[in-house]
Amino acid sequence: MSEPLIDTAEAGSAEEAQRLTLEWVTELLEEPQARAEDNFLDLGGHSMLALQLSQRAKERFGVEYDIKILFEGSIAEAGTDVAARASRS
Repeated sequence: MSEPLIDTAEAGSAEEAQRLTLEWVTELLEEPQARAEDNFLDLGGHSMLALQLSQRAKERFGVEYDIKILFEGSIAEAGTDVAARASRS
């Protein structure tokens, strides 16, 4: 039997980070229609909101968002990255 590619705990934390990231973005941007595949900047995000978002991640996961991923990737990618870096720290 082959080993799973992603540890179950890590996958769970990635799902939680994605869910919370979307929740926080929705709240901060007052954009209830935001989806995980949306881009933070495209939804109207900017550097000051990114700082607020990063503070929430720091409090919850112990790491901040990678701004490049947050600005260039999807909300889900930003959440996944936070979870991955939190699991290494």
